[in-house]
Amino acid sequence: MAVYYTRPDQGWSWVVLLASFGSHCIHGFFLTASSLLQLSLLDYYKESVFKTSFALSMFLGLYSTSGFLASLIANRWSCRVSMMTGGIIVSISHVVTAFMPNITLVIISLGTFGGIGMGICYTSSIVVIGYNFEKKRNFASGLAVAGIGIGGFAFAPLMQTASDYFGFHGLWLMCAGLTLQYCVFGSLFYPSKLEIDRKIELKVIKVPPCDNHIKKRVTYPMLREICSVFTQKPLIYVNISMFLCNSGIFLIYLHFGSYVTSVGFSKLDAAFLLSIFGICSCVFRVLLGLASNASNIDEFVMFGGTFTLTGLSSMIFPLYGQTYSGQVFYMVTLGMYCAGCYVLLNSIIVILAGIKNLATVFGFILLFTGFGTFIGPLLGAAIVDLGGTYGLSIAIAGAVIVVGSLFAWASGAGDRRGIKDSPEAIVYQDSESTSFIGEIQEHVFQNNDQHVGENGKIV
Repeated sequence: MAVYYTRPDQGWSWVVLLASFGSHCIHGFFLTASSLLQLSLLDYYKESVFKTSFALSMFLGLYSTSGFLASLIANRWSCRVSMMTGGIIVSISHVVTAFMPNITLVIISLGTFGGIGMGICYTSSIVVIGYNFEKKRNFASGLAVAGIGIGGFAFAPLMQTASDYFGFHGLWLMCAGLTLQYCVFGSLFYPSKLEIDRKIELKVIKVPPCDNHIKKRVTYPMLREICSVFTQKPLIYVNISMFLCNSGIFLIYLHFGSYVTSVGFSKLDAAFLLSIFGICSCVFRVLLGLASNASNIDEFVMFGGTFTLTGLSSMIFPLYGQTYSGQVFYMVTLGMYCAGCYVLLNSIIVILAGIKNLATVFGFILLFTGFGTFIGPLLGAAIVDLGGTYGLSIAIAGAVIVVGSLFAWASGAGDRRGIKDSPEAIVYQDSESTSFIGEIQEHVFQNNDQHVGENGKIV
């Protein structure tokens, strides 16, 4: 049987991009409109803000920290298998959540299992872009993550209206149906050439004992490379910045709806504000992807700059956020700047660590991101329960984001192992490994009764 795979920037890669975009539309509702889900839990269970926030904090935290599971599944099988596995897990978790009798059980069903499933889907939908695009990677990433804005724009008012009409149970059953579409999109994630090349490297570790000379020449350098990657100061700064900035951003995501209702507006008003945020986020992500794809643009300047602007606008939000027009202005600003990092992260990882380490490093960065997304909403809930206001919590979130942006700026000041748009940085950076990659392919595919033919064909 012959199996075909796509080379970067062409053919089926564009179908994968469309599927990733659709996946990000689903992500968009659960990320940017999580405050609507928070309001539904507060109204139904009548528990404290902190305890109710714990369920969605777990959900959002595991959304990111379970990225390593997606990396393991993708490295062992494929991004396609990873995406469909996560879709099944999260859909089942939402069905179960619809019938949980108390918030403690929701923490388990939604917070734990739902978060793990969403995290697997989220990581898979981003990493698959890195495996399907080279020269147009930033542009493709921008288009894919623009789906988050579209999802927030389309689903926030729709789901709030459904919640008003069908109630708590209907809302979560609709969420289950929505997340089941991850399986549909994931089925289109056929492995690309870069993904196949990555699997070849990983399979070298499993070459039979008679081929120990290949193991020694490839496996040990690979392990040393991976370990050394995580000690690089620039990547450490990226991790710290993602932790701090996402602590603040997800505090805002989860509690902004409660802020709007606390100053006298309705849930539907909050939903429309989140819709404005979504469309602005969509437009800016595409523009950022286009801009950062130029060879004379430094991704690290954009990485730090967008976080800085997000933090400053949030710090002063209580001064102008009492009116609806002020809230609209803030949603426009937040939509433009708060998630630029996700357009740039694939390229930043390739520049700092190379394509070989993309899935592994991305999963590790999402681990720190997950810690931030877990802690931030709980910090906001604690501020409110201790007598503060939602406005104060958003201002504090802004200060945390500004501090995180300083580390984002610093991440661009160190050594860069990869070179932007350079083929040498895309596939194999070790010249010795390159010299006998044909030998590796022969041994690997003999074990699997396969052979690599011309034009991306495995026979």
